[in-house]
Amino acid sequence: MELKKISKAFDILAKAYDLISYTMSLGITIYWRKKLIDESINKITPNTKYIIDLCSGTGDIAIGIIKKSQNTNINIIAFDASFGMLKILKQKSKNINNIFPILGDISQMPFKNKSFQISTMSFGARSLFEGEKDFKEYLKEIYRTSSNLINLETSHPKNPIIRILYYSYLYLIIIILGSIFFPHYNKEYYKTIMNFPNQEKLTNILKEIGYKHVVAKSLLWGTAAIHIAHE
Repeated sequence: MELKKISKAFDILAKAYDLISYTMSLGITIYWRKKLIDESINKITPNTKYIIDLCSGTGDIAIGIIKKSQNTNINIIAFDASFGMLKILKQKSKNINNIFPILGDISQMPFKNKSFQISTMSFGARSLFEGEKDFKEYLKEIYRTSSNLINLETSHPKNPIIRILYYSYLYLIIIILGSIFFPHYNKEYYKTIMNFPNQEKLTNILKEIGYKHVVAKSLLWGTAAIHIAHE
């Protein structure tokens, strides 16, 4: 599915996205995003000035980092391909001065090499995996612009019983219940999760495109993982 079509789908979902996302995940993604924020905070130093939150959506990661970090000099670029999602982000962060929404394409970002000390991304990599270009091309552009990547994404459990239960849950929630909330996208959304590489394969891909050190932290029996990559 083209990223333009995906961004249009999220434009339609924007106003209800947070409610749908957290309800359909039974609130688990709230905890996972907090883990991503904590990992990001651990990477911040007194010299950190610029962070980019990729596929920023409605801004939970960017807002969470700003609120939790003790470094008040941080500026966060909230980068996303969906205008509707960034519009909600702008409303949610109206009292925060150092978050800057930018609409754009990750495959060709308008930033110099290593402009950012840290890049974060939550549940955006699987959309890039289904994009028009090779997945590695998107990751190479991320690597070009930032020294550290902290990525939260769904994965595939190793345990066969957990895997069957997880896939059954996904089918029930996304295909059946999801048809009520977003019938125009639910099948594509399910496909992106099922096709996305597991955490071991993603680790290898991140190393192939340039990151020398990659650590994957498994979440909820391997149903998701946080990858921490740096040079």
